Amino acid sequence: MFYLKNLAIDGFRNYKQQKMQFHPCLNVLIGENAQGKTNLLESIFFLSVNRSFRTKNDYELANFNRSCFVLKGAFVKDNFNHTIQVNYQQNKRLKVIVNDNQVNRFDNIQNYPVVVFSPDDLQIVSEGPSVRRRFINLEASRLNSVYLKELRDYQRVLNHRNHVLKEKKSRFLINDQLAPWDQSLITLGVNLVRARVEIIKALEKEAQHFFNEITLAKEMLSLEYASTITYVTDKEEMKKLFYQDLLDRRNQELKRFSTLLGPHLDDIKIMINGYEARRFSSQGQKRTAALALKMGEISLFKQKNNISPIILLDDVFSELDHERKLKLLNFISENAGQCIITTAVDLSGLIQKINKEHKLLTISRGSIIDETTRNGY
Repeated sequence: MFYLKNLAIDGFRNYKQQKMQFHPCLNVLIGENAQGKTNLLESIFFLSVNRSFRTKNDYELANFNRSCFVLKGAFVKDNFNHTIQVNYQQNKRLKVIVNDNQVNRFDNIQNYPVVVFSPDDLQIVSEGPSVRRRFINLEASRLNSVYLKELRDYQRVLNHRNHVLKEKKSRFLINDQLAPWDQSLITLGVNLVRARVEIIKALEKEAQHFFNEITLAKEMLSLEYASTITYVTDKEEMKKLFYQDLLDRRNQELKRFSTLLGPHLDDIKIMINGYEARRFSSQGQKRTAALALKMGEISLFKQKNNISPIILLDDVFSELDHERKLKLLNFISENAGQCIITTAVDLSGLIQKINKEHKLLTISRGSIIDETTRNGY
């Protein structure tokens, strides 16, 4: 079994200093809004993935009037304690230590799988393409180590290519300077698109199971990759088509000083009953679709790692009716290992129905109390 055994926080968000122990199965954190429930889940996610699910800027995570924070915890995996410590100091590289060995920030991204679902995940369905690209890039990177490397290489090539496009030189010189960047952009771009298509197909299959369950199979969820480059089965043919498309867009790119084709501009269409959910679905349908995508993530991580990921549910139950709450808890009970839930509403009746061992915690102003023992951490 895989689970988070303990966690120590120093200077993260509204937590000055906090230590806690977790139950291997179910942990329920009850508290009013703005007490630190989401911050706690964010710290667990950061310990696992070494990045936040709420911001791209690490400096935003430090406690008020502080420029640093420390997270330390122990994940139990294969009956062995994996101790992880993350030290952040403003204007310095993030320091990650695993079992007393310092590692690269990105080395840790696949080893300790955590899936988080919060009300903000509704944006995956309702907002613009950049949100969905960020979603698929993170999940693909956590499922495929090659994807992460190629994504970083692609971004570097894209930046260099855009820099060349912004230089006011003759068309001949521009074409000559763009040539090596074009080839790298094509190779990496095609690899990323093909990897995304593969992952989206797998995610669609898994998400459909949960979506059908929660809608009683009355509605159909589907995913479609919307690419700015022509997708064909043959990889080499796809590269040729991408190159030709770049040549055809050259004048437009020179006028706009940027690369107008590639995975950095692609989108994922989330469809309900054949219609794009972002435009045509109700808030309830969008919320159910977003939740189904997250449940699909759980299945994919489980398949890849042969262990159930830790699930973090942030105030999800306040947005669901009783039937959907029960279905979600049942799904978690049957498919997940450890789950950490934050809530402002009473879930005791639902928890009794699924008959799962659990720990009840209360949280107030960044302080946590174990309701089983009435001890503060």
